[in-house]
Amino acid sequence: MILSRLFSPNLIKAGVASGWVLGGRVMGLLWTALLIFSLGLGDYGAYAIAYAISAIIAAPLDNIFLVRSLRVSDETFRSERATRVWVGAALLIVGCALFLPSFIVGFAFIVAGGEILFNSVKSSFLRDGHPNVVMRYDAIRQAASVAIAAAYLFTVPDPRLEMTVALYSIPYVVVLVMAILQGRGSRAAVPGSLREMLLLWFDAMALALYLQGDVLLLGILTNDEVAGAYSLVSVVALAASAFAQMFVHTYHERLRSAGGNPGVGPKPAVTVVISVLLGGAVLVVGLVAMALGNEENVGAVLVAMSFFVVLRSTSLVLTTILYVQHRDGHRVAAGWIAGAVKLGLLTLLAFAGLGALGAAFASIVAELVLVIWYSRVVYSWSPELSLTSPEKTEQPVRLLPPIVEGWPR
Repeated sequence: MILSRLFSPNLIKAGVASGWVLGGRVMGLLWTALLIFSLGLGDYGAYAIAYAISAIIAAPLDNIFLVRSLRVSDETFRSERATRVWVGAALLIVGCALFLPSFIVGFAFIVAGGEILFNSVKSSFLRDGHPNVVMRYDAIRQAASVAIAAAYLFTVPDPRLEMTVALYSIPYVVVLVMAILQGRGSRAAVPGSLREMLLLWFDAMALALYLQGDVLLLGILTNDEVAGAYSLVSVVALAASAFAQMFVHTYHERLRSAGGNPGVGPKPAVTVVISVLLGGAVLVVGLVAMALGNEENVGAVLVAMSFFVVLRSTSLVLTTILYVQHRDGHRVAAGWIAGAVKLGLLTLLAFAGLGALGAAFASIVAELVLVIWYSRVVYSWSPELSLTSPEKTEQPVRLLPPIVEGWPR
């Protein structure tokens, strides 16, 4: 019985997905090092700025489609996926038009559009509970971009950032073709009501503030070294927590069929065990770092953030269930309140001289707020809630004709 649980399809899928995530993160670090070595820190800064702009453009827009793709009917999903393709293609075209006047802004729009298109391609796999396939696609796209751009950096005596990012963007052309082929024959539709779209947009903005605002605020209140140490630890903590997210993604189809009933999702005991194991792994890394000695108390911050990993892993599981339950208002309210708690507490602790350790403590308190709030909401589910789910009655509001008229769906 124990072995069957350890090697359940859900855990195996989550493990494979996390392996692809880890490979992608290692590749990202190597790509960062290559850019700095080949072009210099200044050009890398411009590249990073463009990517930050792309995230600000794409994340709030794409979150609307992401959340709804997990919970709506098949017909509605296909129609909204077509809208996702139109949105991504429009941003991609704008990016190409802006590239020559300002390659930073142009590249930002290209990446934003390309990622929305790519997410539309992967959406059916994510919807059906196959995060391992989604993460494999991510790693392949990233490998292709890095390989093309790296070939240029290695072979040209005086490489330029403009050409580097242009070559890096080439795989998005393939993604565009894939998205069009996948969405052929589907008529685009509005992704829900205006109220729901605004909620999901604010949801993504709250998440961006919650996950990125602390690093920026810490840099303002302290110095680059302290912010850098905390940023490094945050990357490790969020990467460790990603396994729990991949695990709950394998339950999408089951949760959707049950109207968001948490009883068909991951068992609370299993969630707790996985979360504690992930936190324990980060704790061990932190203790080793402390024993070896490190700058800016990175080891001590890792030890502190191991508790954050336990909480974050749990909240990621609960968040996914809330997506399917249509409890968007709770997620948005909790996200903004937790973000305010985190940044307010961080400010006080930074002035008290606790630096990165203070930021870690603020993260733990804010994540605890989310876990308590989400737990109360998730397990207050009842069959009556699923009967009034928007999916039961909504019909897609058509916007545009099919992507390719007359093609089979």
